Amino acid sequence: MGWILVDSGYGAHFTDVTSRFPERMYRWVTPTCETDSTKAILARAGIEPDEIRHIIITHFHADHVGGLSEFPNAAIYFRGDSLRPLESLTRLRQVRAAFLRGLIPDWLPDQAVVLDETRFERRSDFHFETWDLFSDGSITLVHLPGHAPGQVGLRFDCAGARVLYAADAFWRSCQIKDATEPWRLAMALQWNIAAYRHTVIGLRDLHQRGEYRIIACHDEGVTAFLNELGARR
Repeated sequence: MGWILVDSGYGAHFTDVTSRFPERMYRWVTPTCETDSTKAILARAGIEPDEIRHIIITHFHADHVGGLSEFPNAAIYFRGDSLRPLESLTRLRQVRAAFLRGLIPDWLPDQAVVLDETRFERRSDFHFETWDLFSDGSITLVHLPGHAPGQVGLRFDCAGARVLYAADAFWRSCQIKDATEPWRLAMALQWNIAAYRHTVIGLRDLHQRGEYRIIACHDEGVTAFLNELGARR
């Protein structure tokens, strides 16, 4: 199967897409440095970009899908309800929802593997709905609602641990370990605040049970995790 990419970062087109109004407001609110292409970043990590045949999109915020257009030959996996609600918004409301339509390639419908949200299953011993992506137990998608429509995380075994990558279901580990909550302004930017809080509560319970190593995209702990993997490689 080869390498599987989870999300695609800002990519090289973010600056162009945010050069006009109202998309420009996204760059004002969340300033970023000039970004290289996702392919170039992979190449520097020793990964041949052409080997990427599968891309899992956790959610359609700009910092997670900006590099999609660089992989026209990859299969793109996402929940159906992660994109539909965003596409129905006006451009201004899309920007407020951290969605930039210009980052979505025109060929996406041809390469998309849209997962029917009604087919996600809930087990009695797990808080969240799941989907065994390749039907072999290697990668299980976990529905983590609240931050963005249809957001998923990934459950998998790695380096001798059961890992739950929670995408943006939380931003800092203190939310999980110490039951803290982001500032009110940050909470106001969530797609569904009640669902966000409910997801965090479920993740806290999993953390307390100690069955998973739970990491998130923007948490400081993910850097240590990736460094461990790099050392093992």
